[in-house]
Amino acid sequence: MKKSIIKTFTVLFIIIVLVDVLLFSITSGVSTASIMGEIANNFYGIWIFLSVAGLLALVFTFFNFLENSKIKRNFYEDIQRVSQNQEPEHPELKALHLRLKEMSVELQELSSQKSANKAEIVETERKRISRELHDSVSQELFAATMILSSVTGSEAENSNLTQDQILTQTRLVLKILHEAQNEMRALLLHLRPIELDGKSLSAGLNSLTDELQAKISANINVKLSDIQASSNIEDNLFRMAQEILSNALRHSQADNIEVVLKEQYDNIILRIADDGVGFDTRDSKSASYGLVNIKERALLLGGDVKIISAPNQGTSVEIRIPQVNQ
Repeated sequence: MKKSIIKTFTVLFIIIVLVDVLLFSITSGVSTASIMGEIANNFYGIWIFLSVAGLLALVFTFFNFLENSKIKRNFYEDIQRVSQNQEPEHPELKALHLRLKEMSVELQELSSQKSANKAEIVETERKRISRELHDSVSQELFAATMILSSVTGSEAENSNLTQDQILTQTRLVLKILHEAQNEMRALLLHLRPIELDGKSLSAGLNSLTDELQAKISANINVKLSDIQASSNIEDNLFRMAQEILSNALRHSQADNIEVVLKEQYDNIILRIADDGVGFDTRDSKSASYGLVNIKERALLLGGDVKIISAPNQGTSVEIRIPQVNQ
């Protein structure tokens, strides 16, 4: 296309020069040879050159306009094809269109996978809560019901229970109901929102411990520093605090619980300790589902968990997460 335009311009230039020379020869009576000899030094020759150059510029602009119009028209046609989910003709646009379709498929697959993973997590958590309700609260309520039936039912009329025995049974029922109540509080703690809903980590932990303090007899002491971390780290630390406090409510029988949040040597430290019954850390059966979850969460954040406990010596869980500069 460009070569044909150049050839056309060259031919037009020669024709225009010859026509101008012939016209000048006819009108002035000077021979063509004389004109050709003097044209380089003649002002008229300069005028001819400038006029021809201007004409050529106009012709070039016209052809360039036609070429650009064709490109634009093809481009708009390709855009319309794309909008109608058809492949464009331009090679680069065609490659871009195919890549966009591939990206769309990839995004749909990621969305489906994310939804499936979320549904799996929800289902796993639902089964766990259902299992814990059956293994703990349901069994405890059943035991309390059986004891009360033996004290107040028809069997009690035929028994020779003394007042002291009845009082002992009643106290046992109260203890069982108290344990069931703690189990329910621990399970409800799991059902709280995982995210902080715009609060800082220290503010979220303050709200959580204040709410628990109003419902349990154990004393909760908090020492919280106002740290700055990414929302991912803060949300995970908040969830881990929920897990640890839930375990303390269910198993520790503690009188005092301490919650510490601080920053030390570019690490965020969350430590929750109690003075409860403790457990043997070497016993794999003592490692609850919650503690396994806590270790996995800390590992994903590049941190670690240190658990110190012994029978009748209380429990301390310390989570250390490296602080990343924001």
